[in-house]
Amino acid sequence: MTSPILVLGAGRGLGRALCHFFLERGTPVIGVTRTQESVVALRNTFASHLTLFQGEALDLSDRDASLTFLHDLKSDRFPTMAIYTTGHLAGRKPLWDLSWEEIDREVAANLFGPLFWAVELSRTFVSMGQGGHLFFSSGVVRSPRPAWGGYGVLKSAVEALTRQMALDLPPPLYSLSINPGRMATSMRRTAFPEEDPTTLPLPESVAGRIGAFAESLVGGAGRFHNGKNLTMEDIP
Repeated sequence: MTSPILVLGAGRGLGRALCHFFLERGTPVIGVTRTQESVVALRNTFASHLTLFQGEALDLSDRDASLTFLHDLKSDRFPTMAIYTTGHLAGRKPLWDLSWEEIDREVAANLFGPLFWAVELSRTFVSMGQGGHLFFSSGVVRSPRPAWGGYGVLKSAVEALTRQMALDLPPPLYSLSINPGRMATSMRRTAFPEEDPTTLPLPESVAGRIGAFAESLVGGAGRFHNGKNLTMEDIP
């Protein structure tokens, strides 16, 4: 069986759409989301693909639970790529208007979880001699905007993580990020409640392009794109 693709943040939006894309093409998927209820919903959604889909309820910032999960993965079920779609936006506010609880959750979802999993996955990727990381960035990294403080700072750190991993990973391993752009998601509604979602691309349409690109990375193009911070205009 083909090694699975690991989708972190699989419960909704682009993460769920990517799971669907890969499963429809016969690629095994490990989908990680925060709650058991979300896992049940995913299993119901992918009822016709349950032989290919493994759903797990995990808080990505929970070190002990995450390590237990990773250590229990069998060698033939260890992912060949990790896609980090997880993210959280507390609201469009200046940093000083965010509570520390809001900041803590943004840090856990947007940076600490991806950082922790990237480090632990890379330990095995290096020993296996294969594997890669596809992180998600945001337009607020290159074009900072008012009231995006916490999210913008953390996505900037994700791009820095992308580059540092890329410098240290030996060939053929790779690390890169992509800004998926605007789409109709719940996070987008939080950021722009006045926006008409029917004017935005659906996650499914974005997932089609990113999924096909991810397949090319697994197929051998990963090292060519190592260290790059891409936008949707940069991929076919």
